[in-house]
Amino acid sequence: MSAGIRNSFRRMAALVLAMGAAAVGKGVSQAADERASTGPEQVGDAWSDTRNPVVKAFHGQRLNLWSLQPVRAVTPPEDNAGGWAVTQLDRFTAQWLKPRGIPLPAAAESRTLGRRLFFDLTGLPPAAERLEQFTAAAERDGLDAAANALTEELLASPHFGEHFARMWLDVVRYSDSNGFDWDEFRPQAFHFRDYVVRSFNGDKPYDRFLTEQLAGDELAAPDMPESEAGELRTATGYLRCGPWDNSAALFNEQGRARAEMLADLTETTGSAFLGLTLNCCRCHDHKYDPLTQEDHYRLRAFFAGVKFTDGFQAGDEVRDIPVIRVLQQGDPRSEKEAVVPGFLSVRDPNAAAIPAPPNAKSSGRRLALARWITAPENPFTDRVIVNRLWQQLMDHPLVATPNDFGLAGAAPQDPALLDWLAREFRRGGRSVKSMVRLITRSATYRQAPGQAPVSFAQRQPRRLTAEQLRDSLLAVSGLLTAKADGPPVWPDLPQELILANPAFLDDNKEKTKGWYPSPAAEQGARSLFLIQKRNTRVPFLEIFDLPDNSTSCARRGVSTVSPQALTLLNGPLMIRAAGALAAKAGELAGGDSAAPAARIAAAWRLALQRPPTEAEQSAAAAFLESRTLTELCRVILNLNEFLYVD
Repeated sequence: MSAGIRNSFRRMAALVLAMGAAAVGKGVSQAADERASTGPEQVGDAWSDTRNPVVKAFHGQRLNLWSLQPVRAVTPPEDNAGGWAVTQLDRFTAQWLKPRGIPLPAAAESRTLGRRLFFDLTGLPPAAERLEQFTAAAERDGLDAAANALTEELLASPHFGEHFARMWLDVVRYSDSNGFDWDEFRPQAFHFRDYVVRSFNGDKPYDRFLTEQLAGDELAAPDMPESEAGELRTATGYLRCGPWDNSAALFNEQGRARAEMLADLTETTGSAFLGLTLNCCRCHDHKYDPLTQEDHYRLRAFFAGVKFTDGFQAGDEVRDIPVIRVLQQGDPRSEKEAVVPGFLSVRDPNAAAIPAPPNAKSSGRRLALARWITAPENPFTDRVIVNRLWQQLMDHPLVATPNDFGLAGAAPQDPALLDWLAREFRRGGRSVKSMVRLITRSATYRQAPGQAPVSFAQRQPRRLTAEQLRDSLLAVSGLLTAKADGPPVWPDLPQELILANPAFLDDNKEKTKGWYPSPAAEQGARSLFLIQKRNTRVPFLEIFDLPDNSTSCARRGVSTVSPQALTLLNGPLMIRAAGALAAKAGELAGGDSAAPAARIAAAWRLALQRPPTEAEQSAAAAFLESRTLTELCRVILNLNEFLYVD
C-alpha cells in the first residue's frame, strides 16, 4: 500500500475518532485518573511501592517480564564439551545443544569461513586472490590463527562500517525522502548516513553513539571546535529519519502531522533502543506489557522541543517548549491531562530530573533521556544491541523479536547467554568491534553450515541481502565504483515506472519531487549510497526484500517469488554484470585467443573464487559450443553458490 493511500486512511480514521470522541470519553478507564500526579512526593518502583501507577493499573501483574529484570552476572559453564568449546561463549551453546540431542557442529572448511567473514563483516565477496591467501595461511598457520588475522583486517576495513551501518539504518528507518503523498527529497539526509558509517568504522562506544543521536546538539559546548560540534549536530539527524507529511499545511493539519511525527519518534526510540512496543500504548494502556498510556506521553515529552523544518538542524528546539498532553485514543484533537518528561513508570514513576546541558540553547530533556537509556542499570539497552549483533552474524537472533522484548514478543532461547553477552559488552566499553570479535572467534560462529533444525546456535546457508546481491554482481564483474560518502546516487529507473508516478512528472521548482538519474559513471556505487526514497524504491532491491523504511525494521523478510528469478535471468543489472564479467574473464584468460577452458576457469574464479570442478568444466565447455561466454556468466551468477553464503 502506498504512503499516500495510508495517509488517506489515517485522515479518515482521525475524522471518525474526532466525531466519536464525546461518545467514548465517558468510557475511558478510571485508572487514568488514579494515575494523575500526586505531587512532589517520590514514588518507588512497582516491585517495592504499591503506590506505583503500574501496580494500580495492572494490580501487580506483568512484573515478571524477563526483560525488566536486571542483567545477571552469569558464570560460563565449566564443561568445555570435550574440547569443542574454543571460547567461553561456546560453553553456553554446547550446554544448550547437548540436552536437545543436537550434535556439536564440525568446523567449517577454510574457504567457507573466509567467504563468510567477508560477507558478514563487509557485505562484499572476497577477491579470489585474497581468499587463496587466506586458505594458504589456514593450512600453514592453522585455521583459527588465519581467521583471527582476517577478522582484524576486515574490522579495519572501511567496508565494515558501510555494512554495519545498513543494519542500523534499517532499525532507525532512514530515508532520503519524507514519504506520504509528496515524498519530497531530503537533500541533506545523507549526512546522517555518513555519520553512522563513521561511527561504526571508528568503533564509537555504543552508549556514546546513542547519546549523540538523541542529544548531540545538547552535548556541544560553546568552546568546542566546530568540526566536533558539527559532528554532534549531524548525529541528531536520527530525530529526522521518520516520515513527515509536507502536505499537512494544505489541510490545516499541522497539529496532526506534528503529533504523528512525535509519536513515531517516541515509538521508534522505544523499539530501536529498548526493544519496547510503545506504539501499543499511544491510545491506551499496553495490552500485554507493564506500560501505561502515560508512559508513552512521558517519553514523548522528552522530544517536545524538537521541531521539524526544512533545515537540517534536527536538534533545533523552539524557545517555549510545548506542553505534551495525553491524547484520548491517540487523537491530537482530544487532549487530556498534561504530562512532564519521565521514564517508564514501572521502574521510576517520578518526573525526570533534567540537568542543564552544556549548550544552554536547549532544554536538556533529550540528554537526560539518553543518560537514562544508556545507564548501566537499564536492563534493555545492552540486551537489545547484543541481540542485534548476534543476528547480524548468526542470522538467527537469541530473541526472535529484536524490536519487542515484551510479553507478546519471544523470550530468549538462552537467557544466560544473552545476559553474559550483555555483561561482556559493558565490560568491553560497549565496543561493537569487540563484540563482533568475541562472536566471530567462537567455534559457534566458525561451524560448518547445516540444514536443520534452526536455532540461534546453528548456522544455515543464508541468501544474500538485496544490497549484498547487487554489490556482489557489481564487484565480481568489475563494475563496482568507489564511493565512501556524500550525496546519494540516483540509478536509472524504467520509463514505465516514471510515467506511472505523477509526482515525477509534476515536479516542483525546488526539484524535490522528481527522479534525477546520476551520471552513468556513478551508478556503480555500493547500494548503501543509492537514493532511498519511501514511495519509490530501487526496483532490484525491492524485489529482493528491501524493507519498508517508513517503520523500524528489525528483521528482513526473505521471500522466494517469480520476479526474483526473472530479474536474475533477464534483468538489466544481470545482463550488464554478465557482459562485464565475460569481458573481464576473457581478458584474464589471455584475450580473444584464449582457449575455452581458460575462459571458463577465469569466469569461475572471478565469480565464485574457486576453479570449476571437472564436471563443471565439461558442462560449461559443452554449453559454449552453442552459446556465448556472456550467457555462461549469467548461468554462473544464478548459481546458489553465488546467491547464498554458508
